Amino acid sequence: METLATRHGPLAYNMLGSGTPFVLLHGNTMTGISQERLAQRFTDEHTVYSLDLLGHGQSARPANLFSEDYFTLQGQAFADWLTAMFPDSAVPVFGMSAGGVSAMNAACEQPERIAALILDSVFVYAGAETVAAHRDSVENMSKPWYAYLEKQHGADWWPTLNMGLLTLIEQLEASRRSVVPCLDQIRIPTLVFQGGQDPFARPVHGQTIAEAIPGARLVYDEETGHIFSWRDPAGFREIVRAFLREVQHGPTAT
Repeated sequence: METLATRHGPLAYNMLGSGTPFVLLHGNTMTGISQERLAQRFTDEHTVYSLDLLGHGQSARPANLFSEDYFTLQGQAFADWLTAMFPDSAVPVFGMSAGGVSAMNAACEQPERIAALILDSVFVYAGAETVAAHRDSVENMSKPWYAYLEKQHGADWWPTLNMGLLTLIEQLEASRRSVVPCLDQIRIPTLVFQGGQDPFARPVHGQTIAEAIPGARLVYDEETGHIFSWRDPAGFREIVRAFLREVQHGPTAT
């Protein structure tokens, strides 16, 4: 993976495919490499840039990361990365869960660098259900999955990341602080995916975001849980492709 300097330390990223840029941000505990299969679904039309968030994979580990400023720091670092990589253009960004929250925070920093937001299973605050889902994930993680994530992040760092994220979510739930304080300022074409069975974020989160951003579209499925794009990858890809074509070329006449 390559790295690029930001105000909070280097962000690591890799590139797949060829074509117009398309940026992918994973969720908490994952990495850019862990989403390679999903990224490959867009490589026939795009060069997919898949990043490691701060504290994940090969990216920087700021000392103050696991604080209520977590998503602000992620957004600032990603905004710096976008500005350095694409100083004269705007690119579509697909963010999953915490990656989507980070993308929205970056949109508040550098809106001119983001052509479109695709948000999958995102949230606007950490509720009791968010904490419960995180605790369940930590306490009931299978040994093979734990070993996989340990390999992704490093055996020395993974326990710190795993528990640090849980502590962070508990802090955010206690304060009920918005994780996207500038939500009502976002004016970027946005597509929101929300599952009715998401244990981390109830449907109200997707609805709130879709209502707050002018022109945003909500794709809702009652039976889907956390991470819409994992349930039906091919269908997800086609919805996203149609959305991006419309953003680029305008609505198709009917």
